[in-house]
Amino acid sequence: MEQALENEDWTLRVSRLLDLIKRSLEAIERHKAANSPDFIVEQYQHLRDEHLAELDELLQGSNITIQLRNVGNAA
Repeated sequence: MEQALENEDWTLRVSRLLDLIKRSLEAIERHKAANSPDFIVEQYQHLRDEHLAELDELLQGSNITIQLRNVGNAA
């Protein structure tokens, strides 16, 4: 039972991080399109990078790799 809870917690954390990364990427694009000040875009880029690092940590040892497309274009 404990393993099932750990798996469920892991799944929820990964899912939440994917959602946060998606939202960060959308915010970056939205603020770039609106010609927002650079510091605003940089804040969202920093958040995206934090979420990516946390996701990478969760995925280590799981044999799962995620590749984001166009992250370089969003940065």
